[in-house]
Amino acid sequence: MEARLRRLLDAVVAINDLDLDAVLQGLLQAATDLVGARYGALGVISADGRGLDRFVHTGMDPEVAASLGHLPEGRGVLGRLIADPRPLRVDDLTADPQAVGFPPGHPPMRSFLGVPVVVRGEVFGNLYLTEKFPDRDAGCFTREDSEVAQALAAIAGTALANAALHTDAQRLAVLEDRDRIAHDLHDHVIQRLFAAGLSLQALNARLHRPDEEEVRTRLAGVVSQLDEVVRDIRTTIFGLHTSPGSDGGLRRQLLTVVEEFTGRAATTVRTTGAVDVLVTGTLATDVIAVVREGTSNAVRHGRAAHLVVTVDATATDPASGADAVVVQVDDDGVGIEAGAARSGLAGLEQRAERRGGTFEVRQRPEGGTRLLWSAPLDAVVAAG
Repeated sequence: MEARLRRLLDAVVAINDLDLDAVLQGLLQAATDLVGARYGALGVISADGRGLDRFVHTGMDPEVAASLGHLPEGRGVLGRLIADPRPLRVDDLTADPQAVGFPPGHPPMRSFLGVPVVVRGEVFGNLYLTEKFPDRDAGCFTREDSEVAQALAAIAGTALANAALHTDAQRLAVLEDRDRIAHDLHDHVIQRLFAAGLSLQALNARLHRPDEEEVRTRLAGVVSQLDEVVRDIRTTIFGLHTSPGSDGGLRRQLLTVVEEFTGRAATTVRTTGAVDVLVTGTLATDVIAVVREGTSNAVRHGRAAHLVVTVDATATDPASGADAVVVQVDDDGVGIEAGAARSGLAGLEQRAERRGGTFEVRQRPEGGTRLLWSAPLDAVVAAG
């Protein structure tokens, strides 16, 4: 018993290793040694819960394993353990009607012990031990063997959970780094390129003599090239803001709309809260419509050179006091001209009213216009 406890403690210490395959392999070797099994395996259940997407084994010669073709898929007795994740002992697999799926050339296996790998109530996979040596307990796994296997399965579960947390942390670090790069590109590189373009345009406007025509043409070409560089960088920024494999949520759509409707105007897009999760469906459609109308008006009618678009999913709706999404579009344009058509703004007001939200457009003290639109996150859209 003392030797078993020492081996279990060694297994606990080993889970600090970030090499998951090495940890699982060590746990399997410890399991087979402690219960006296010839073969051991650990299967990680697939995301759909119907089979295995990872299978680590020990005890079988590499040449034999290679000759068997594909690894187990979680059928037969393994499938029973997946469907009902409780410790399972079988004294003779050859007499079990569910023991199917052994390919030709597979080593003979009679005794079987399987225990679930569980962490905080979630089943990650199963630990399998087979073919107990005949000189121990008449070649059958015991209740004590099952308890030892469950202890090792718990350690394996912790190792799998640690690996998942490590992967999530790495992914988060990558996304944070991508966001930092995107912000640096937008807040520094694009702004400096935009300023350089304005300076060149101002210089071009001061050239009037006929002999300066060639210079004007070349300056205009440089300005055009700067515009293309800005667009390329914006495209890169949008890509950085979208995680790999993502089909694009609200944040991605906002960036696309802003790119389409703001032209050369320098625009900053800010989002607060989990907008991709909280703002979906028809509410996301309304938010996109607000941003599209607000940015388009600021550039086309307000002749704004700078815009800041903010979508906040952590706000409180001023009308209802409920959790809300608030859209704010600030610009440095000339404001809304008297007599200008307001059909688009009227549509935004109607969208807010249908959701029990608010809408207003007002002059900013420092110049330009501020558009504010809000709607409760859990609002029910009124008919009509």
